[in-house]
Amino acid sequence: MEEIEKLQYEDELKANRFSSVFLSVMCAACLLVWGANELGIFVVNRLFMRIGMMIACGCLLIPLISYIFTKGNNREFKYLLIISVSFTAISIQTFLTFHGVLLCVIPILLSVQYADSHVFKRAYILNLFGILFSVLVGYYVGCWDGNMIYATTYGVTLELDSINARASVMNMNYFIQLLLYFAMPRMVVYSIISFSLSYILNTAKLQYVRQNTIRIGAEQDGLTKLENRAKYNYRVSREYKHLDSVYVAFIDVNFLKKMNDICGHEAGDSVLIRVADEMRRLICETIHGYRLGGDEFALIFCNYSEEESVKLLNDWEKDVMPLYRKEDPVQCSLAIGGAFSSRPIDIELVLKQADKNMYDKKIAMKAQRTD
Repeated sequence: MEEIEKLQYEDELKANRFSSVFLSVMCAACLLVWGANELGIFVVNRLFMRIGMMIACGCLLIPLISYIFTKGNNREFKYLLIISVSFTAISIQTFLTFHGVLLCVIPILLSVQYADSHVFKRAYILNLFGILFSVLVGYYVGCWDGNMIYATTYGVTLELDSINARASVMNMNYFIQLLLYFAMPRMVVYSIISFSLSYILNTAKLQYVRQNTIRIGAEQDGLTKLENRAKYNYRVSREYKHLDSVYVAFIDVNFLKKMNDICGHEAGDSVLIRVADEMRRLICETIHGYRLGGDEFALIFCNYSEEESVKLLNDWEKDVMPLYRKEDPVQCSLAIGGAFSSRPIDIELVLKQADKNMYDKKIAMKAQRTD
């Protein structure tokens, strides 16, 4: 389960990166349209354009600045993103054009990138009310399609450019008509699109989780939750020989069979789990840890010098908690042997040398024991 959560977090960071690029492109597009209108290429009222685009650009810049300062690692970024893009869509719908209703789908598309269902719910509700708000308020203060329809139907033209003129022709009958013929159809279509997208993408997510669960199960040791021999063999054949340098350390648990015979396999399993827990203190992106089977483990140091690898390994070995209690009839310990190579790497030779060094260490340690 931890591996799935880790993959989901990595996917969220990727989604944040994509969203930051999208915010930059959308902000640039808004500025381009704004500039074109100022140059007279478009014919939208300049006051409406300025108000709408100032709000839109401000909303887009807030999450973009947040992403830059947090380097995309803020878990709350997705909520700020959805709120900002939603208000951008609402601003454009209200002040500029009814075509802005199409922008309501964008927060939904952005929200379904994330595993958190609350992101989708907030995006849906916010934009649902955004449609209602833009229809009603846009009639009074925006360059809105309701005015164009009214003008072409009743011959009202220039006088509708003033807020007072719009207010004078607006009554409860118009209000109801706006709700019935403009707000409600858009809200219904928006809801159908939103939930259809949500269903499709949630189904894809479930398949993704299942596939990764199967993959992780195939690459993970069931007892220790370390990566298993299958993953080790894959990286040995595909990755390690292409590194700049590699240090391989094989780890063997001394007297584990004796522990199993005297104390039972449950006691032996607890020792293996403790070894794995100790290895996790060292494991990172450049240090890989495996349970190869039985009492055999491996640590692979990627692109470290020999001195760095040996120091890290020795420091770790000194800090390893004892694998036994004083009252235990069997006292297990670790035999560790390593080997190093830099380019060109003959990985098979390195593995063979590390295994020999570990075996020699194991024999020497057993010779010193008297129990």
